[in-house]
This record gives sequence, structure tokens and C-alpha cells, in this order.
Amino acid sequence: MSPTGASLRPLRTAQVKDAGRPARRAHRPVRERAGRPRTPRWAVLSATLSLALIGSTYAASASASTYDPIGAGQTKILLDKRFASFLAKDKVKLSAKNGARRKGKKILLPVNGGNVDPTLGMGEIAAEGTLLFQAGAKKVPLRNIRARTKHDTLIAKVGGSQLKIATSAKRKTVRAGFGTKYTAKALKLTAKLATRLNKKLRPETPFKAGQPLGNLISNAQPALATILDQGRASISLDPSFTTKMDSLFVSINPIFPAEHPGAFTFPVILNGSLAPDGSQGTLRTGGSFEFLQLGAGQVFQNELWLDMGSRSDSAEVDVEPTPAFPGKLGRVGAYDLGPSAQISSDPTTRTISVSGPLTLTDATAKTFDEAFAEGKAAFSEGEALGTLSFAALAQ
Repeated sequence: MSPTGASLRPLRTAQVKDAGRPARRAHRPVRERAGRPRTPRWAVLSATLSLALIGSTYAASASASTYDPIGAGQTKILLDKRFASFLAKDKVKLSAKNGARRKGKKILLPVNGGNVDPTLGMGEIAAEGTLLFQAGAKKVPLRNIRARTKHDTLIAKVGGSQLKIATSAKRKTVRAGFGTKYTAKALKLTAKLATRLNKKLRPETPFKAGQPLGNLISNAQPALATILDQGRASISLDPSFTTKMDSLFVSINPIFPAEHPGAFTFPVILNGSLAPDGSQGTLRTGGSFEFLQLGAGQVFQNELWLDMGSRSDSAEVDVEPTPAFPGKLGRVGAYDLGPSAQISSDPTTRTISVSGPLTLTDATAKTFDEAFAEGKAAFSEGEALGTLSFAALAQ
């Protein structure tokens, strides 16, 4: 036995060979090397596959197209001289009604819907109004007219069905501020429309498939523009609010990816969309506010989302610890954006900027009272939190 009472492990011996001599034992201890745990091959393969799937999913989401709903604009059709002359000789009148207008060879239709991805230049633009082909008492109305960024450029509802009414092989889309300008040249009548017009109007000279119709120009502006996950929103706390929190021994902390380099900042995240004039839509941000009073309550306000229509800044609220406090409350209106907020937009850079005061809602005031003031009315609805500002970039 050793002095410590631990048994000694028998020493291993090493075989040593000298060149030209028989092997002999070397009676010296050889230190055993500690075994290094090896990662199973299946674990390596699983981790590699997981990383590959994550990468492919991110690439797919990053490249996925996003269509903006169209809210305003105008579609203009410039009739080909040959088509206008053909109609006159055939005693067929083409008029525009129900919001659409015709001025000579120009037809104007207000844009009232559809959706377009301005980054890809793809989509469909809906127009208000009716185009009416008429020969005597015989009529063929074209309703629900839509311009598409496809070979089948114009479609409309004719009678009880939807028809492709014109095609174009010369199409182009360009950015126009927050929206899109779509041009389709050398429009040609489709066989389906020609057949319908001939059947209903019985013209002396029949319409033909491929007959030149004219050119189309459509300017479409989005009702809501998709906001990119770039930039940060900041909240500068009001001194009176921080003084009150200090008096209650409440610390205010950012939770990543929120930061506190001076003001509290929150990254703009995906799935937000705003009207170009900032009057509607939602700006979404990541990260959280943490309000902590040691030995008492802890309030988390996760992912502040600002709804410009209601001027409400909501959050996923969690009041801990439970069961002393209610725990997760779901998405709650945490703050209100004041009416004095300044809103501006720049179509050139496709930026929407907002700066204005945030005040406590009744729900937030009561939560703070419960968590930090033992239920006493220390906070009130309309009390200043601070100033919110951001410059959101649309796609």
C-alpha cells in the first residue's frame, strides 16, 4: 500500500528494438495517455446536415419575393392609329365608362388594386372602369380590367367569364418611387376577344387575332410597402420616467438584439409594411425591454410593434415571477404614439421616417403599479415614456 492508502497500478513496459539486435525490455514506466472522447460520426453528419438545411432555408427566405398590395395609380392605353381607324370604318364605337375616360386615342383607367413585387417587376395591376365596344344597339362591355406582367398582358371580364384580351411581347418594368412603372408595347388582340366581338357586334369587317391594339403604360403605387430588415428604431427615455423608476429601484435593461448605447435601440425585423405616407401599416422590431425590481416584479416587453393606423406600440408582455404575478399576457398595447409625431417619406430613397412621443397605456401603467409599487397608483395612462424615432427602408 502507498502512504496515502491508494493501490498502485502495475507499470506497463515498452518494447524497444535496436537495429540488428533482438528486442529487449526496457524496465521504465510508460505514462498512459488519457483517452480523448471522439464525436460519433452520426453526430458530425447530423450537425452538417442541420447547418445545410438552415443555410438553404435562410437563402430561400432571403430570395422569396414579396408582393405589395396596390392602392393607387393609373393605367393608360394609347390606341394604335390603325385600330382607331378600323373601328371608325367598321362603325364600332369604343367608349370608357364607370370611372374610365377616353380622350381621343388615349384611354385612362384609375388603378384600384392588384399586387406587385417591385424588386422583381412582377405582378398584376387592377383598374377601375369599363371599356364598351358598341355597334348600334349591340354591346360588348369589358369589366374588371387587369394589366399583368406576362405575355397575356390584358385580361378582363367579358359577359360572365374572364378573357385574355391582349398580348404583348415587349414588356418592361422600372421602379417609380415606392411603386412600379409597367410598359407593354405593341398590344395585339387575342383570338378569344376577336371571336366574342365578331359574334356579338356582327361587324362588316371582322376583328382578327393579332390585330394591333396599341401601347399600355401603368403606374402603380403600393397601399403598403414591404419594410426591409435594415436599420434600428430608437427610444430615448424621458428623464422624469427614469427618475421615477430609480426611486422605485427598478433597473431598465435591453435584451438582445436590443441595445443601450445611449438611447435604447431595437432592430427592424421582417414582416412589417407601411403606407408610403406613413399613415397605415406596422413597423416590427426585435429585442425586449426588461424592467427589474430585485425581490419584487420583473416585466418583459418583447418585440415592440408600432401600428401607425392606431398609433399603438404593442408588445408581448410577460410579468414574473409567477404565481405572484400573472406571467405571459400575450400581445398588449404597451404605449401610444402621440398626435404630435412627425412623419415624412422620401420616394427617392424609399424611406419612411417617424419621430414622436410615446406615452404609457392604461394597461402598462397598471402592470407597473402591480409589479413595482405594490398595487399603488404610481403610474398613470398618458405618462411620458420617451421619444420614438426610426427611418424604415421599403423594398
